[in-house]
Amino acid sequence: MTKTISAPLLSRVKSWQLVGLGLSGWCTLLSVALLTWGNSSLLIGNAQGGCFAATMTLAGFEARRYRKGSGTFTATANWINGLPTEQLNQTLTQILQRQEYVIESPLLVEKELGFGVRAVKSGRTVVFETARWQEPIINLAHTQTTEENRKKIFADIAYIVSRGLPNEEARIFARSHPIRFLGRRELIEKFAAEKIAATEHTSTA
Repeated sequence: MTKTISAPLLSRVKSWQLVGLGLSGWCTLLSVALLTWGNSSLLIGNAQGGCFAATMTLAGFEARRYRKGSGTFTATANWINGLPTEQLNQTLTQILQRQEYVIESPLLVEKELGFGVRAVKSGRTVVFETARWQEPIINLAHTQTTEENRKKIFADIAYIVSRGLPNEEARIFARSHPIRFLGRRELIEKFAAEKIAATEHTSTA
């Protein structure tokens, strides 16, 4: 069965439509106020209509911002498909730095074990296994190997970064061990948010 998901309302409404609705609402509220309370209601009608128009204008800005975010998400999804591992590591590093992690260069032994990023925050070491990130499925053997490698380098938490999904056995194993999964959708969301944040930072600099 195919699951249909309706697009959010803001993605289907144009900014000019919301602004036009706001101005129409202003006129309507002002007319009702004049008919009901007479000329003394001019100030009340203007205040009500102004608030309505301002709300619709802000909604228009929000609709524009939402569509910009949706476009970034789609562009990131296309971009990530052929992403080299080294660039994946660099992008993860940028995201972690924005989250106030201290980035440490992985040791040679850690790289040999597949860990491409090492970060520390609040005294806890987190490593990201990225060497096998193009594999379509994370199975139990993969998860168990990552846990053994985590112990060897004395890391507190190990993330398995993958464009694929863990199977049920891998998920069950991870629940009782400090293993986390960072899948394709989570990567796209994080990378898209990073692109938006970087763009906003550049525009305000």
